[in-house]
Amino acid sequence: MPEKKALLILRLEGVLQAWGEMSKWDFRDSADFPTKSGIVGLLGCALGLERGSPALYDLNKAITVAVRADRLGLRAVDFQTVTGNPLRNAEGKPKSGGNTIISRRAYLQDACFTVFIETDDTWRARLVSALKEPKWPLYLGRKNCVPSRPVLDAVTADYVSLQDALARYPAAERTVFPMLCEVERESPVLSGYLRPDHLVSGNREFALRRVWRGVVKEDTDGSVQN
Repeated sequence: MPEKKALLILRLEGVLQAWGEMSKWDFRDSADFPTKSGIVGLLGCALGLERGSPALYDLNKAITVAVRADRLGLRAVDFQTVTGNPLRNAEGKPKSGGNTIISRRAYLQDACFTVFIETDDTWRARLVSALKEPKWPLYLGRKNCVPSRPVLDAVTADYVSLQDALARYPAAERTVFPMLCEVERESPVLSGYLRPDHLVSGNREFALRRVWRGVVKEDTDGSVQN
C-alpha cells in the first residue's frame, strides 16, 4: 500500500476573490483558479513576511500545490476611477489624456477553492501555527477580498497523494459538480499547460509553472477523471 502523506488543507471562500495572473496597467484581471504566487502571498501574510523577503522564495520552492474548485463562482468587473493632478505613468512622467482614468478590476463572486499543500514537516508546522494566529490580515488575492471563514481547514495524513486528496476530500457546502481541479505534480491522466505564477523575485517577476487540470465527479471512485 502506498505511504500516506501529511497535507495542509486550506479552504478559500469569500464574497469576492481576485487572483491576478495577467494584470497590466489599467486592467486588473482575475484567473479562474488561485495562483501559486497568490497562495504564497496569503501564507506570507500569515507568517508576517515582507514583500521581497527571501523566505517567500524559500516557501514557494518548498510547497507543492493542488487546487480544487468546489465553486468556480461568477465573474464580475468593477469600474473604478483614478484621479491625479497629474496622473503619472510607470516612468513617473505625467500621462497624456487628462487627469482621470477608468480602471477595470475583475473578481470572482461566491467562489470556493480547496487548496492542498504538500511540504516538509518544518514548513508545515510553521504554516499551521501562522494560520491559526496570523501576523497580518489574510485576503483572497486582493486586499479588499476578505475570507468569509477560517482559511485553515485541516492537517491530515489520510491520503496517498495530492490527486487522491483532490478526489476524496469532503466537498464544501453548495459544491457544484463536476469540480475542476489543478495540480502541479505531473499526472499521466490530466491535461497540462503553463501558468505564469512561479515567484522568482520581489520585483513582481514570475516564471512559468506547469500544472495539470481535470475534473472530479460526484460519487467518484477515488480517481480524478478528465
